[in-house]
Amino acid sequence: MRVSRFYLPEAFTEGATLSLTKEQAHYALTVLRLKHERPVELFDGKGTQAQATLIHTSRRTADVLINSVETPNTESPLKTVLLQGISKGDRMDFTIQKCVELGITDIQPLWTQHCDVKLQGDKLSKKEQHWQEIAINACEQSNRNVVPTILPSLSLDDWFKQNPKIAGLVLDPYASQSLNTLEDSLAKQTLHLLVGPEGGLTDDEVKNAQQHGMTPITLGPRILRTETAGMAVLSILQAKWGDF
Repeated sequence: MRVSRFYLPEAFTEGATLSLTKEQAHYALTVLRLKHERPVELFDGKGTQAQATLIHTSRRTADVLINSVETPNTESPLKTVLLQGISKGDRMDFTIQKCVELGITDIQPLWTQHCDVKLQGDKLSKKEQHWQEIAINACEQSNRNVVPTILPSLSLDDWFKQNPKIAGLVLDPYASQSLNTLEDSLAKQTLHLLVGPEGGLTDDEVKNAQQHGMTPITLGPRILRTETAGMAVLSILQAKWGDF
C-alpha cells in the first residue's frame, strides 16, 4: 500500500500532533479519501521525515499524530544546480517537476536573450511561489525529504556577475564535446547546468558561459526542446556519477 506524503515545515517530535493545512486536509479527505487512522508520512523539506497517523477532526480538517521520526538519505550524491532559461506556458512547470524528481539540488530561473516571458513585480513573485510549490509536490511524489530551492529569477548577466567562476555545463547543440568525454573530477564539485529557453542560447551567451568556466556540451545530433534538455542531461549525469 502506497503511503501518502505531506510536507510540513515544522519540527517533528514523537507523540506530537500537528495540523494539516486547509489545502492538505482537503486533498487527504476529499481527493484521496483517506480513512481515519490511516498511516501517512510527513517530511520537513530539510531531510527529516516522520511516520504518522491521520486523525479526522471534522469533515474538512485533519491532524497527524507522529509515531516515529527518522532521517533517511534519499538525496543524490551528485550536487547539481539547474540554470534554466525561463520558458513559456507549462514548460517551466514540467522542467521543475521532472528535474526535482530526478534529484536536482536547486533551480535558478534565468532571463536570457531569447526569453519570451514577461513577468515582473507581483506576477513574478506569484510565479516563483508557484514554481516552489511544484518542487514541493514533486518531493511528495518522489520520496525526497529535502526540497530544492527555486532561487529568485535573475538575468544571465547578473547571475554571472554573482558567480564569476563556476564548474558547469552549458548545453549547446553545436558543441564539439559530449558528456562521454567529461572528466570524472567534475563529479566532485557542484555542477551548474545551463539550459536555454525556447530558441536556445545565443552564441554570445554560450561564449560568456565558457569564459566563466562552463564547458559547452552537446547531447547528440538531435536538438531537444527546452523542457526535455535539462531532464535529459540530469538523467545522464545521475547514471554516470549519481545514484541511478
